[in-house]
Amino acid sequence: MNKLIHLIMVIVMVTVLPGCMDRINLEDATLALMTGVDLNEKNELLFYMTSPVFSKEAKEKSEEFGVRADTQREARLGYDRLVTALTVAGKIQVIVLGKRLLQHPDWFRLLDVVFRDARFTVNARIIVFDGHVHNLFHFKPKDKPRLALHLTKLIDTANSRNLTVRTRAQELHRQMFEKGMTPSVTELKKDKAAMIVGTALLSKNGTYKTLIDAKESILLQMLLYEKRGEILLTIPVNLKEDSSQKIVKDKVSYHVKGVSRKVKTEYKNGRFHFDVHLKLRIAISERLFPFNMEKDHKKLEKLIEQELHKEYTQLIKKCQKVNTDPFGFGLYARAYAYKEWKKVEDDWPKAFANADVRVIPDVSIKGNGVVK
Repeated sequence: MNKLIHLIMVIVMVTVLPGCMDRINLEDATLALMTGVDLNEKNELLFYMTSPVFSKEAKEKSEEFGVRADTQREARLGYDRLVTALTVAGKIQVIVLGKRLLQHPDWFRLLDVVFRDARFTVNARIIVFDGHVHNLFHFKPKDKPRLALHLTKLIDTANSRNLTVRTRAQELHRQMFEKGMTPSVTELKKDKAAMIVGTALLSKNGTYKTLIDAKESILLQMLLYEKRGEILLTIPVNLKEDSSQKIVKDKVSYHVKGVSRKVKTEYKNGRFHFDVHLKLRIAISERLFPFNMEKDHKKLEKLIEQELHKEYTQLIKKCQKVNTDPFGFGLYARAYAYKEWKKVEDDWPKAFANADVRVIPDVSIKGNGVVK
C-alpha cells in the first residue's frame, strides 16, 4: 500500500511540474551573443546581431546580420527572415550602442524590450562604440575567439584593472532613473584591433557628453568603490630637476593595496560642499629615479598626495563642465542635506556643476619592493 501511495505521489509531481514542451534544440536556435544599435546619416535606425554557427559544414563559426527597423522586436522579424533557426535573445553578452545614436536624448527607449521581456538577459554589458557599428560586427580577428566572447572578456579584464566601468543593462537602468548620479558606460573603438579607450560619461537623459581615459577611469573607480580589482597608477614626480632632455623620466608606479574614504557633505553659501578624505595604502612597484626610501619616504608620500590631488581636481572639473556626476555625489547630498537636495533633485547635474568638491588624499607607503 505504501509503495502504491509513493507511486501515485511521484506521478502527480511529475504531472504538475513544468515540462519541456517549449524546448528548442540547439541546432534549431540562433543564439544571439551580441546585439547593436546604430544611426545612419539619414537618421535611420540600424540593428545588428551576431551568433555562433553550430554546423560542421559551415566554414565560418559565427554569422552577422544587420537590418533596418524601428524597434528591437521589429528587428527580430528581420533577423528571422535571414537566419536558419529561431532567434533567441536570452544569451546576449554585449549590447553595442553607436556613438552617433547617443547624440539623441530618446535612444534609451529602444532598450525597453530588454527590461520588459523576462526572457531577455539584463546582465549584458553595455558599450559605446566610437565608429560605425557595422564595422565592429564584421570584424573577425584571426587570433581571437568569436567577437562577442572576445569583447566580453576584454571588458571584464579592463574592469578588473579599473581601466573602465562595467555597466550591465540592469545597472544602466538604475543609473538612468537615479537622480543622484549620471550614467557611465564602457567606450570602445576599433583600428587594427578592438580596444577599450576608457569610460563614456552620459547626461541625465543619456546623451553622450565626454570621454574619460583609462587613468581617469581608475580615479573614478577609486571614488565609487573602496576596493575593486587591481589598482595600479603611474605618476610623474617633481624633484626640481631639469628632466626635459632625459630619456628615462622621473616617474613612480604603485599598487593601491587598500582604499577607504569619508565624505563630508554640507550646504552653505548657496551651494553644496563635499570634502572627500581618501586614505590609500600603497606599495611601490616601480621607481625610475634614485631616492632614499628609509630616510625620505614621507617626502615621497607627500609628492604622491600632491599629484593625486591635482589629478582629482582636473577630473572633477572636467565632469562639472559637462554637467555630469558619475561619482554619485548626489547620493551624499540626499542623505546629509535633504532639505536643500529636494530643491535641486530634478536637475542635480546643474547643481553639482556649481558644487565645491575637494579630494584630500592621505597616502601611506606600506611596501617598497624587494630591492632598496
